[in-house]
Amino acid sequence: MNENVQERRTWWGAKRRVEDRALTTANIPPVMLSSTPGATVTPSNALAVADVFACVRVLSDAAASVPLICYRKTAEGRTRADGRLADLLRRPAPATTQANLIGQVMTHLLLWGNCYAGKFRDGEGRVSQLALLHPDRVTPELRAGEPRYVVNDGRGRQTEHGVEDIIHIRALSTDGLLGISPVRQCRVALGLAQSLAEHAVMFFENGARPTGILKAPAGQDEALRRISDVWSARHAGTRNAHRIAVISGEVEFTAITGPLDDLQFVEQRHLSTAEIARVFGVPPWMVGASSGDSMTYSNTESQALSFVTHSLRPWLVLIEQALSEDTDLAPGALYVEFLLDALLRADSATRSDVYTRALDPVTGWMTREEVRRLENLDPEPQTAPMPNPGALIA
Repeated sequence: MNENVQERRTWWGAKRRVEDRALTTANIPPVMLSSTPGATVTPSNALAVADVFACVRVLSDAAASVPLICYRKTAEGRTRADGRLADLLRRPAPATTQANLIGQVMTHLLLWGNCYAGKFRDGEGRVSQLALLHPDRVTPELRAGEPRYVVNDGRGRQTEHGVEDIIHIRALSTDGLLGISPVRQCRVALGLAQSLAEHAVMFFENGARPTGILKAPAGQDEALRRISDVWSARHAGTRNAHRIAVISGEVEFTAITGPLDDLQFVEQRHLSTAEIARVFGVPPWMVGASSGDSMTYSNTESQALSFVTHSLRPWLVLIEQALSEDTDLAPGALYVEFLLDALLRADSATRSDVYTRALDPVTGWMTREEVRRLENLDPEPQTAPMPNPGALIA
């Protein structure tokens, strides 16, 4: 007897046998849940789509190139801080740089919508390393108002941790606990791009067509082969373009062009690339797609500023606040902030004009040493004070 078969009473009192189905939404194969195009695109395999890889790389590389600085709030404003936090950000883990960590954080946020940074402590209980946990192995839960994280080590063992062990950085969220994965949320658009890429492969493998057809009376196969060789030698290549073709006898040439749906395929790929760029908030021109606008020197600078402000900055704020609000990393008046000047650096003429105003003796707000530091110049040599003539005479 099937152990899942139970006896239940109907509303009129009779007994009937009911089978409890073992197939639930928790263990049902994904292919049975939905037949929506793109259902096979997941955060794990999304980077196989060239447009997704391009968008993720643009944002991750840009974030990794921005220095993350540790500051301390003071009564006069703020100052750069040295110490354990600065050293930890400079070298989060062995063989790991700050650029490696920030680039990986951005990749997890862009693909999974969540990033989990594990805090590893030394013998004295101080945080000595920061390392990211794979988002698929962490399950966040809310218990008594406190977030808890169940971590699977990949070998069947699970451990439970709190905010004292894990820093959770989440993207756009609808419940305040788990971030939304852009890949899962927009899998239809990503699946379309994947299907177009597969179609392109099949198009060139199975859809190759000759440029034309030579027709001649039956029984002249050898003559047709010679005509084909002469035709290719005379008209192939750019140097032979638009030459007049001369054929004698009962031979007819018919050109073959691609069907309209295959010619439209190129335009479909352009639209797919623009749609994926819109999903990740990346300007299309940064991933090689047409934006519909002509790019000039003047609007290129404004486009770059728009990318930093609207595409990159929101992600950087998530990382800044998550690290700054952790009391183990940033106790007291410490906090971290990305130095976006590295991306917004103006041209030499503009910087010179700004520095001239900043060094004005009346309305200026900078010193020469501060300007030299911003330009990565060595400090000015200290000149020895002039001796007192009276002292020399004495």
